[in-house]
Amino acid sequence: MKTLRNSVLLMAVVLMAASCLKAPSFQPQPKGLSKADVDTASYTIGVYLAKMVTNNDIGDLNLAQIVAGYKDAIKDLDDTKFDQDYINENMSSFSSKRVTAMSMTNIEAANKFFEKIDKEEGVIKTESGLRYKIINPGSSVKAVSDQDTVTVYYEGTTVDGEVFDTTYIEGEDPEPVSFPLNMVIEGWTEGIKYVGEGGEIMLYVPATLGYGMYGPMGPEQALIFKVELLEVKPYQGVEE
Repeated sequence: MKTLRNSVLLMAVVLMAASCLKAPSFQPQPKGLSKADVDTASYTIGVYLAKMVTNNDIGDLNLAQIVAGYKDAIKDLDDTKFDQDYINENMSSFSSKRVTAMSMTNIEAANKFFEKIDKEEGVIKTESGLRYKIINPGSSVKAVSDQDTVTVYYEGTTVDGEVFDTTYIEGEDPEPVSFPLNMVIEGWTEGIKYVGEGGEIMLYVPATLGYGMYGPMGPEQALIFKVELLEVKPYQGVEE
């Protein structure tokens, strides 16, 4: 659950912060502060830390081990066992192993997806490994150069249907975007050329033609794009 995950991440940050302190114990609060004052400050710091870690994709952790680590570290914060090198090495090792595991999971999911999509009527596989399906061919006006500029509506999803980027906003008119084809992922640079102006195409992009290790929702992801090609502006070159 998201609440539990945020709590776990918050405790992890508290543990790492506590283990870096030089003092063997926390400084007591001065007289005159009520328990409510301290509780409010403590809660606020918790909110701050939670917001700070929400962008760190660590995954579910062992809550009991987080508590154990916190208790062990707070007993002797000067123990070299809990220095910054210890934290950096362990977290770096964990992050590396996690990325590898996520990559393998996403590669397996992509292979299963392409095995299925390759059997779907109308889906074409190119030499590069890109798959596409023409929903509406559009006109005869197509992009032909990697430097042509296109204007599109689009929506990008993972193979399990999670939307990660879209120009379609519920209750509002979609927002068109324009870009040269040499400024986007290879799957788009190739795929958009298969549909005409005014047409619509589905692009099924393997990680090798997409974002590779830097997928929007994780490493080595295959991605799906629904694209409406609104306009093509041919590259005019640079005037001498």
